[in-house]
Amino acid sequence: MSRQLSVLLVASDGLTRQITSNGLTMYGYEPVLARDGAEAMAVLESGRKIDILVVDADLGGDIGGLAIAKAARVINPRMDVIYTSRAPFRIPDAAKVKGAPCIRTPYQPQQIVGMIGELRYRMPSDGVDRRVA
Repeated sequence: MSRQLSVLLVASDGLTRQITSNGLTMYGYEPVLARDGAEAMAVLESGRKIDILVVDADLGGDIGGLAIAKAARVINPRMDVIYTSRAPFRIPDAAKVKGAPCIRTPYQPQQIVGMIGELRYRMPSDGVDRRVA
């Protein structure tokens, strides 16, 4: 039996974190929650295995969502990243990590699950097969 995929969900809104966490759990993922950039960085730097990062690109504070995604990819270049944003069209492609889609907020947990499925079960252009065995 394969292990559950862990999803680091970074969102400042507590209700969004809770609803999305419940949905991820229902679909068989292991959610790890962070309310801001400092908490997210602590999780990423802890050595805990994180497979997927779902981060609010509009996250305020000392460490923004775009910076968290870049740091996550430095820590684990194979980590899948999904951005959430109130205005995804305003995020320049150059500011995002490669291959990371963006979903408009508010969103439903099943939309995140669908995006995870698309990311995990496609063959990316870099040739690295990320499908879970």
